Amino acid sequence: MAKVERKKGNTGKRYSEPERRKILAFVEKYGRGGITAASRQYGVSYIALRRWMKNGPAGLPRGARAKAEIDGRKVRRIKTALATVKAVRGQLTKLQASLRQLLR
Repeated sequence: MAKVERKKGNTGKRYSEPERRKILAFVEKYGRGGITAASRQYGVSYIALRRWMKNGPAGLPRGARAKAEIDGRKVRRIKTALATVKAVRGQLTKLQASLRQLLR
C-alpha cells in the first residue's frame, strides 16, 4: 500500500463570499438535510457550513474570534477559579492575623 504524503500548512479549500452565499442558498432550499446534501455536493465540511450559517457568508472579521461570546464551559471555569481565589484570600487573611499575634 502506497503511503500518501500530506502537505503541511493551510491545505483546506478557500471559498469566496459569493460561493458561500450560493452554498448557503442550496442548504436553505433543501431545508432539513440540506447541510448533508451541500457537504456531499460541494465538498464543504459540516463544521464550515454551520460556522457560515452562524456568522454569515462573510464570516467573522479578523480578530473577532476573541470578542465572540464566552461559552458555558469557560464561564464555569472562571467561576471556579474565582471561588478558589476567594477561598485562598480568606486563608491568607487568617494566616496574616495569626502572624500578627505571634509577632506581638
